Amino acid sequence: MIGGRRESQCCGGARPIEMTASSAVMVVGARVVLVAAAFGVLGALGKLRLRYGQYEGLFVARCEARCWQAPGRSACVKSCLSKGGDKPGYCPTKNTTLSPFAAVCMETCNVDTQCSGITKCCRHSCGVTCQPPQELNSAVGLSEIPKDVKVTEGRRKRTIVVEWTPGETSYLDEGGGTILYLIEERHYAGRHFIESRLSEWTACARTVKKSQVLRHFVKPGRWYQFRVAAVNENGTKGYSENSLPFSVSITPKPPKAPQNMTVGPLVIINGSISTELRWSPPPSDLPLQRYKVFWSRRLHGAKALDSVLVHQQVVPRDQTHFLLQNLQPNSLYFLQVQALVQFGKDRLKGEKSGLVLNTTNYTNVSGSSLMLDNISDSRIDGLQLQKLFWSQNDLRARIIWKSKRESLRYTVTWWSGPCQETANGYNHFRLAATTRATHFDLYDLQFNCRYRVSVREVSSQGMKSIQDTSITFTTPKCSAFRTSHKKIKCH
Repeated sequence: MIGGRRESQCCGGARPIEMTASSAVMVVGARVVLVAAAFGVLGALGKLRLRYGQYEGLFVARCEARCWQAPGRSACVKSCLSKGGDKPGYCPTKNTTLSPFAAVCMETCNVDTQCSGITKCCRHSCGVTCQPPQELNSAVGLSEIPKDVKVTEGRRKRTIVVEWTPGETSYLDEGGGTILYLIEERHYAGRHFIESRLSEWTACARTVKKSQVLRHFVKPGRWYQFRVAAVNENGTKGYSENSLPFSVSITPKPPKAPQNMTVGPLVIINGSISTELRWSPPPSDLPLQRYKVFWSRRLHGAKALDSVLVHQQVVPRDQTHFLLQNLQPNSLYFLQVQALVQFGKDRLKGEKSGLVLNTTNYTNVSGSSLMLDNISDSRIDGLQLQKLFWSQNDLRARIIWKSKRESLRYTVTWWSGPCQETANGYNHFRLAATTRATHFDLYDLQFNCRYRVSVREVSSQGMKSIQDTSITFTTPKCSAFRTSHKKIKCH
């Protein structure tokens, strides 16, 4: 019987988690070799990658198999990796016809562990390169390559089961010990399967069982292929044949609304008002193709939906900011951002996020001509909500951040968004202040409201950074806050 029962998997499609005053959840993402980078979730394989990122994936799995039942497993794996080791099989003979590398004198490796997959570091007539080994299939002490990799959809959404048939092996007689199955995936987002557009193979799970359940891993509108390698402490013979292309039955949905939509301070550029609009990418089943930014100036005294002119601009998918120019003073602007994706010939339009910009209420409009390109692009590090508290009959919130250099000033602005008791759900300017400290107590807050806070650096010359750092939080209901603050007065 194969020893050990520990296993891990990587999951995908996790939705961003919003921080509120009553909860603080941190999501850590990492681009790793042993976890599918497309899904950005740090699982057990991701932790391995953070520890052993300089080592090739199959070699890490080999050391894991060797140390699977060791008491000090982590130390055992680290020791195994530091010692290195030769991969099974033999280098091609000098007379063997090699790949195009044979015509080029180069040295691309020093040891086997620097080569990917099953390739070995081999010397030929005028160099050293990674090359496929000979006689690997007849090497003793290795598990046979798994066969018949199948993928089926689970009962729950975005859950699949990957199964395979282990090859016959005499590894126990040869002292191979635990067999660790390393599962790799590649994918492509589109209505039809196109093999040439599949991503690179990336490991997504490891297990000692003969099947693996991947929960919340696949996304609608994507095609997947899987392959499996059987690894023991002696190495591996390589990966199985690819599974048949697989796609879940769920139809992909349009993207959600872009998140964390904010506007920066107003500045005067060439005599007209400008500001920068920023947002965060929304959750999406499919890769984002582009954004659309809409802005319109509202008529005073007109109905809420009336406007003078609606402007729109297409923004590339890797750009989450847009410079709004030539704005009129003493005006209300309705700003919206929408994400777009493509699914075959169909364009899926996402939900729109929106806010109202009031060029009358803003008090930080510069009277001098400022060029945005000349403003520092420094961002604030470590901005966070430290606590909510009651002081001088007022609900307050302390925010803190890290200092980069001395003698800096900071501009703190905060907006109130939707409140439970307020029908107007649009964000509007609230208050602004300047401080030299790396903390600030926001005041004049209301219960059960959503707030957005932005902090910018101000140089000694009075130049404000165009790059802002912001957080969003929601104040609790008064009744909930009174449970820990008995002296407050609220209804």
